[in-house]
Amino acid sequence: MKTPASCLAIIAGLISHASFAACEMPSLIASIPDGTTATEEDLFQAQTQVQAYIAAMDNYIACQNEEMRASGDGASEQYLYQMTERIAAARAEVDAVATDFNDQVQAFRAQRQFPAGNR
Repeated sequence: MKTPASCLAIIAGLISHASFAACEMPSLIASIPDGTTATEEDLFQAQTQVQAYIAAMDNYIACQNEEMRASGDGASEQYLYQMTERIAAARAEVDAVATDFNDQVQAFRAQRQFPAGNR
């Protein structure tokens, strides 16, 4: 037979799990084309995907922040730490995707420049 304290722990776990489920992290972009071999159209398509991904991640981060605010002053330090880590990880992922895309755009531009002797 479960004790009342263990039942409360289970209920609290279900509630916190339900609140995390409300904030869905978007799927990571499958791939960003290699700028040295990609066409301009490939990069335009990737740009659209990157912009949509960043917008979805911004919504996810806003949702996580709202979850933290909604938890109020009674939230445990562990909960706040976990939420802060999730937000930091999401921001780092956005930065990595944006950096990768920008690197590929730079590589694309470098491949299409004239050689130094032909300018």
